[in-house]
Amino acid sequence: MSEFRYSYDNFNEPEPISNKPGMIWGVVISGMMVSWMCVCLRLYVRFQVVRAPGWDDLCVGLYLLMITAGSIAICLSVTYGLGKHFLVLEPWESKGFLQTFYIGNAAYVTSTALIKEALLLQYLRVFERGIFVYRLLIGMIIFTALWGFAYSFLAWVPCFPVHDMWSEGGGRNCYGYGSQYAAPLIATFQSHAGINMALDTMVLIIPLPLFFKDGTTTCTRVRLVGLISMGIFVLVFATWRLVTIVEHQVATWPTRDPTWYGPISIILAVLEVDAASVCASVPIFWPVLRTMDWGKIFVTQEVNITRETRYMEDDEDRLTRDITHSRNGSEADLGVDNGRKGARNKEMYYQDAYVLSQVDPLRKSAEHTHASARSDVAKGSSKKWIKI
Repeated sequence: MSEFRYSYDNFNEPEPISNKPGMIWGVVISGMMVSWMCVCLRLYVRFQVVRAPGWDDLCVGLYLLMITAGSIAICLSVTYGLGKHFLVLEPWESKGFLQTFYIGNAAYVTSTALIKEALLLQYLRVFERGIFVYRLLIGMIIFTALWGFAYSFLAWVPCFPVHDMWSEGGGRNCYGYGSQYAAPLIATFQSHAGINMALDTMVLIIPLPLFFKDGTTTCTRVRLVGLISMGIFVLVFATWRLVTIVEHQVATWPTRDPTWYGPISIILAVLEVDAASVCASVPIFWPVLRTMDWGKIFVTQEVNITRETRYMEDDEDRLTRDITHSRNGSEADLGVDNGRKGARNKEMYYQDAYVLSQVDPLRKSAEHTHASARSDVAKGSSKKWIKI
């Protein structure tokens, strides 16, 4: 049996702007679109441009699925009474709100863990192995994974069976996020929000040593300032959300009214995780996309073509003249000069060891073939022949 106190005492309170359907839909949909755009650009750069995907990209992809499901659930919860007083809702609206809140809250809890894991794994690419910061990152990755798993389990399985969370007369086997008692419910929400804020602070502080590291370029420092600035917004939203949770004791004080006191905390949760996705994605895709020339065709493969000219007997004077005249490649190689000169070139061409080995692959190796070569001497001197 629930110990929550429901009353009409707060019906005279002015409607907060965060309770208006337009505000809820506008913030949630806009945040989801920005998050989708940034994450997709990040994945495009990692998979198609630099071709270096990692575990952090997997976490970001899973995050995107979670936050999409949560955003859709929150938008649907408005149609079930989010923003109104809980006591004025019809039974079917109360049940629908609890179902959509269950999905939205569980998706948020999982998303916070995934996006932090993505950032921490991303930092591993920057710091060298063996140093203190690298070992600290390994420890934080393990702690964040355990923290995320524990609270995600509490959020996705708040009751046995799960449908007891929204079933009439249920709640006997509920705990954590589904508890029908104020103390464990408040403790679950506040502990998660507090640890979440502490982890956000740590994630924000970790890249600071790079700013003062010797050899760090001005461009890198500017990117770090941008990353830290976006991280500050994430921390502000997380802190603000914790304040709202403490203020109304998870919508249980002065009376139990989750649909009336809940919207501000839900909006801040959405802004927090969406800002975190931008923080994790922009440093990946922005430097690459900024240097790309979008007016040109993308080069997928580069081919280097070289040309070599093979000189024949009649070209001897050309090698020793003061002024060298170039010949067309096709004419020089195929020997299409007119008259006697063309015939002699053709005859010499088919006596060349390299050409013969290409024409007749069954002939003896070029090592057993006698060929004649001439050393270049100054113009006007007698020709010297060497047998090989």
